[in-house]
Amino acid sequence: MKNTSPPPYRIGVEVGGTFTDLVWADGNGTVRTGKTPSTPHSIQDAVLELIRGIGIPISSAEQITHGSTIATNALIMRKGAQAGLLTTRGFRDAVILGRCERNGNVYDMQYRATEPPVRRHMIFEIDERVDAAGNVLSPIDLDAAWMQVEKLLERGVSGIAICLLHAYANPAHEIALASMIRERAPHVAVSASHEVSPEFREYERSVTTLVNAFVGPIVEDYIDKLDGALREDSYDGVLRIMQSNGGVMPAGAAGRNAVRMMLSGPAAGVRAAAWYAQRNGIADILTLDMGGTSTDVAIAPGLVPGMVSELIIDDLPLRTISIDMATIGAGGGSVAHVDRGGFLSVGPESVGSSPGPACYGKGGTRPALADAQMVAGLLRPADFFDGKMVLDMDKARAAIATLQDQGLSGSVEVLADSILRMANSNMAAAVRQISTARGIDPRNFTIVGYGGGGPLHAAMVAEDIGVKQVLIPWSPGLTSAFGLLIADTRIDAVESALHELSESSLDATRLVQLNTLTREIAAANGLAEGEYEVSFGLDMRYVAQAFELTVWASSDTHNAAELRSMFEEQHKQRYGYVRPKLGCEVVAYRLRLTQTRKLDIETPFVHTPGAPRQKISVVLNGVPREALLLPRSALGPGESIDGPAILTEPTSTTVVPFGWQAESLSTGDLILRDRK
Repeated sequence: MKNTSPPPYRIGVEVGGTFTDLVWADGNGTVRTGKTPSTPHSIQDAVLELIRGIGIPISSAEQITHGSTIATNALIMRKGAQAGLLTTRGFRDAVILGRCERNGNVYDMQYRATEPPVRRHMIFEIDERVDAAGNVLSPIDLDAAWMQVEKLLERGVSGIAICLLHAYANPAHEIALASMIRERAPHVAVSASHEVSPEFREYERSVTTLVNAFVGPIVEDYIDKLDGALREDSYDGVLRIMQSNGGVMPAGAAGRNAVRMMLSGPAAGVRAAAWYAQRNGIADILTLDMGGTSTDVAIAPGLVPGMVSELIIDDLPLRTISIDMATIGAGGGSVAHVDRGGFLSVGPESVGSSPGPACYGKGGTRPALADAQMVAGLLRPADFFDGKMVLDMDKARAAIATLQDQGLSGSVEVLADSILRMANSNMAAAVRQISTARGIDPRNFTIVGYGGGGPLHAAMVAEDIGVKQVLIPWSPGLTSAFGLLIADTRIDAVESALHELSESSLDATRLVQLNTLTREIAAANGLAEGEYEVSFGLDMRYVAQAFELTVWASSDTHNAAELRSMFEEQHKQRYGYVRPKLGCEVVAYRLRLTQTRKLDIETPFVHTPGAPRQKISVVLNGVPREALLLPRSALGPGESIDGPAILTEPTSTTVVPFGWQAESLSTGDLILRDRK
């Protein structure tokens, strides 16, 4: 009997602050999409609604990959679990004192450092001591330690962080303490620093472990609910979660590695942007991902995004591998306001998804960037969200008019244009931060604009920094969800080992230890030998330097001179100089396991010849102009149009400024070129 069951398909679904997006590919590689407003009160509801709305039994899905801002939001809004911290006696206040840095607020006389997500009365000291070389100076007293744990349990903790002094060098005491808690209090999530962040620098290691304990139970509860609901719908495939490093991990590891999810959605977008650029023969890209709350920018020379070993979220340092991105408060919901000096400012505060910008008609009255986009004529009320959500022009104008009451002069149209230009300037500054400030000239790069607002601002930002070309992907508002669909499995691990760089220090014994660690990590994540590739890296610095650069090499690169040469090349690019006479030292070894996904995917080209075109009035960079308004689908393969023009589609709006030309490529993507 002929098998009539549908071929297996794959799903990528991303939860944003305003919308939840879905992209799925059937067994033939044909891609389809879905989008619905997010449900903050019960995040998984929107996810399940989209997946169930596909119309095909979930049991046919081979894999579901998910990205979410739940970990980031829980930290920033301080809505995580009740967490406690166990640390070595004498170091109770290390996580509170921090580095005594002012994080750029050197002139703020009332500056207060961001507090960690734990109160001092939830920090307890453990009698034990290990030195920096890993030698035990004082053994741990587990009976006394349990008495401290009981105090945390009495205070209702659901997450316990363990960060003992120098546990990166010898984790024996942490292992014993964590094992005891897991055995006697299995209902409590335990985060131990040797598992979460086995690196030196006490403050950063403590904060990272504590944040993992703070957001881990929230993430685990959410993932369990989502996974459980999918299983009830007969899904028996693999649920994978997007990480900040641009790869995915099994859902079962998400709770104990929640800190790795901080830039889940933005990282997926960068992965997708590189895929779109590659299929159009573009080699070097800058990404501009604008959503409802913020804009994320990244750089990828040769389509390889830069990576960092530390993130700063809410002024807290998190030691976790991530794609190198700059984030600013410039999204559709970013609030325009008058600062204390009487000047117009945009962001970083956002009106959020509820009530949202005034034009949403949900009760918002404060002027937001989306309101300015509407008043300037760039965002069309009837075309937003494919006509499923009609915007209110009168409310947008009324919101912007409140700036006049705050002392700003000019008409509503002038103020709206000022808001747009300030947002563009802020985004251009973010692009320079990850390019020019790193010694990279951005002018020969291509900006990839995506997210709901990226295509609207990308060309104007490009003009500001001298970039001549912009790529707008297929269905740009769903780019991050598409990145989930194509993301590789990627697992990062680190092992501290401070020593001088020399031939004798890169011996066979150390390599054997690293290979053993590789196999253990692979097995823990369900990867069999032969299914993955291994990258080998070293955190290196000159002797007496305070910070490091990560040098990635092939697994057979063991020559110290070659490694030093690679380090100095990177050092010169980043800082502009080298010191040949200074010694080099290794601070840590890094491993990256990658399981590449080989997918044959085809995005459909939607062409509607003869679609209506009309002339409208817009304001671009302070100049009133007549622009052409038409659906993006009106442009067939190879067809082009001169700006100024507004191209609408269900997930975004593309603005083609005066002097620019937009061409529809054979892939279905859109290229914008500066013809001036």
